[in-house]
Amino acid sequence: VGYGTSSGVSFQFGLTQDNFMGSGNKGAFTFNMNDYSKTFDVSYTDPYFTLDGISLGGRAYYTEFEAGDANLVDYNNQTIGTRVTAGYPVNETNRLEYGVGYEHNKLSQVQAYAQIRKFWEIYADNRDDEGRVVFDNFDFTSSWIRNNLNKGMFATDGDRQQLTGKVTVPGSDLQFYKISFDDSHYYPLDKEHSWVLLGRLKLAYGNGYGQAGGYDQVLPFFENYYAGGFDTLRGFKSNTVGPKALYYYNLGGNDVIQGTDSSVGGNALAVASLEMIVPTPFASESYQPQLRTSFFIDAGTVWDTTFEYGQYQNRCFSGCNYLMDYSDPTNIRMSAGLSLQWLSPMGPLVFVLAQPLKKYEGDDTEVFSFNIGRTF
Repeated sequence: VGYGTSSGVSFQFGLTQDNFMGSGNKGAFTFNMNDYSKTFDVSYTDPYFTLDGISLGGRAYYTEFEAGDANLVDYNNQTIGTRVTAGYPVNETNRLEYGVGYEHNKLSQVQAYAQIRKFWEIYADNRDDEGRVVFDNFDFTSSWIRNNLNKGMFATDGDRQQLTGKVTVPGSDLQFYKISFDDSHYYPLDKEHSWVLLGRLKLAYGNGYGQAGGYDQVLPFFENYYAGGFDTLRGFKSNTVGPKALYYYNLGGNDVIQGTDSSVGGNALAVASLEMIVPTPFASESYQPQLRTSFFIDAGTVWDTTFEYGQYQNRCFSGCNYLMDYSDPTNIRMSAGLSLQWLSPMGPLVFVLAQPLKKYEGDDTEVFSFNIGRTF
């Protein structure tokens, strides 16, 4: 059982066997549920499929996602999927992973916002009897991971990089690609590693390829990137940073737009963080390894490279509330604050006090956030 200021109360049940039926392989079943999602996942992995250390695994999963409860525009997505992955170590610090997958999505939305009106028009023929748009996609994924950290949890020295790509196979209902890069560096400032400087960077981009219905394909809106929350941009509520939804209204026979503060995400993201890890005050030396106190500065932006500002600029109704050029990557948010993390017997606890230093109209901020279940 966990809790987060963004996800609310969460429940997780898992059963894992590293030596499933005496095979030496790993079998697992997990169930996760919070305020906006529900997931069932079954997986099976052979960590030594070959003597060279090549692993082979497969999983099947089912997900229900209620975007309106996750600080996003209101849509629902049901996903059934399966995936096969293989990975192998290149050397002690580098690893490569590959995967192929299939997903069946049923997507519904109460009201389509202006930025994706064309998306719903293109795929109108994909609707089922309940009005949901149905997609079948096959994809290929690959990852390069380099890990030189001195610890798996609460590292104090070394660095870690991960480059991940995903592309749907031509002929899928949706044709798009995504690529992301994560980088973390730990620099100890003393021999005891009590004072450590930590730098993080994340870059991501996605877009469509090919055409559908005579239109260029774009990154599906439910694959967009978001920022905000304790694990990306502290001081801002989860998923609230970036482009906002615009809705069309008919006024005197003309379509006008009204801005809202509902987040829609974008196809590009850049987030960076600089953190000074310090000894936790008033904690004995025996408890210091289970505690991490740090002062941080976060900065990040989410933007939509396909957004055409001029299309909406002169069509505002009752003022252009929340409207700005969402294709501009310089709409950067910043925050600073204090973080305390504790590896407690009931799981990792994270407490954050943050103050936004730069924000824009419509951003939803939070001074305090709290999470049980995973660290930043």
